[in-house]
Amino acid sequence: MATTAAPPAPTLLLACLLGGSAGWAMTAAGAAASTMAAAYGADLLWVGLLTAALAAPYAALQFPGGILVDRLGVRTAAAAGLSLVVAAHLLALLAPLPWLAVAARIASGTGFAVCFVSGAELARSSGRGSWGMGIFGGVALAASGAAVLVVPFAELVLDWRAPWVTTAAVTALALVLAARQPPDGARRATPTHGVHTAGSPPSTLLRDGELFRLAAVHAVTLGVGLVLSSWATTLLVDIWSFESTAAAVIGSGVLGLSVVSRPLGGHIAAMWPTHSRTICVLALIACSAATVALSRPTAPVVAVLAVVVLGLFSGLPFASVVGAAQARYPQRPAAAVGMMNTAAFGLVVTATPAMGWAADHGHASLTLVVVAMLWLVPLLVLPRGAQPRAVPPS
Repeated sequence: MATTAAPPAPTLLLACLLGGSAGWAMTAAGAAASTMAAAYGADLLWVGLLTAALAAPYAALQFPGGILVDRLGVRTAAAAGLSLVVAAHLLALLAPLPWLAVAARIASGTGFAVCFVSGAELARSSGRGSWGMGIFGGVALAASGAAVLVVPFAELVLDWRAPWVTTAAVTALALVLAARQPPDGARRATPTHGVHTAGSPPSTLLRDGELFRLAAVHAVTLGVGLVLSSWATTLLVDIWSFESTAAAVIGSGVLGLSVVSRPLGGHIAAMWPTHSRTICVLALIACSAATVALSRPTAPVVAVLAVVVLGLFSGLPFASVVGAAQARYPQRPAAAVGMMNTAAFGLVVTATPAMGWAADHGHASLTLVVVAMLWLVPLLVLPRGAQPRAVPPS
């Protein structure tokens, strides 16, 4: 009997869980910053370093992780990575030991390194086009925002274990579905519309100037969004004097609204692909202005509107940028996305603890002004357009 291909809906669901589990883990520790710091006898800078401990291997291994996914397939690579994450989190629940927490985060970053690129590859092969890629990206990043909202409430029951338990639960769900995924050869292939690059080595990606232009937009729209979301609750309390519960609800919108903006960006990319450059410019300028608005307390409604702008605009470029990278390398799509993610999470590694230090030392407002300028950096190296250009084999 012939093997039946996996239907698109379950494939896209697994894609969202793969990206979402990593996204949840990225912001979970920061969402419980005060509780984690007290339980571990540390300060907010150390909590920021917990995020960096996950983000560093996650960033460094994205590109090799993408190569691994291209060679071994999604099911094998993702199941191995998710298993490592679940085991690390179960060990971290034993006791609030700083060295154990750091080790668990490093192991988790290693395991999660293949998850986002695996999810992007599943979204590409789901047959849903730019809209499917936008759904994947929106849910994946919204999970980071959901962690900012849910973890503070989970603390009421789980205390310092809240980030570990909630992340383990989301990851275990992804692992169960990944184990049920049919072999990669049985998935329905989606025709590619880029150039044929079979036989080109991975090093070709590292010499592609247009891919680096795409990576610059991806790094800022994804990386800065994650950094701001990690500290959104703390910043809204410290700068705006919001009550912590209200700050958690409002702050979750930085990433939570991406569940709307990324699919919307995918729809725009599908309908008007030649407008992707304009959308990037509009999104970057709007996010910069919103970050400036957050740097000084005024009327509370201003903070809410700024968060809404960040959530709605930061996700618009995602589908076109990721889709363009995959289309440039149809034989190495996971490696192409992995290279871009390395840039994005490299930014998370450096900026997250820096913002924690700034919050601890009364410089949060100034830091937000600096972050506002960072949003504008990709304007200097914008991608040439949405349509993939020919990449000659080396």
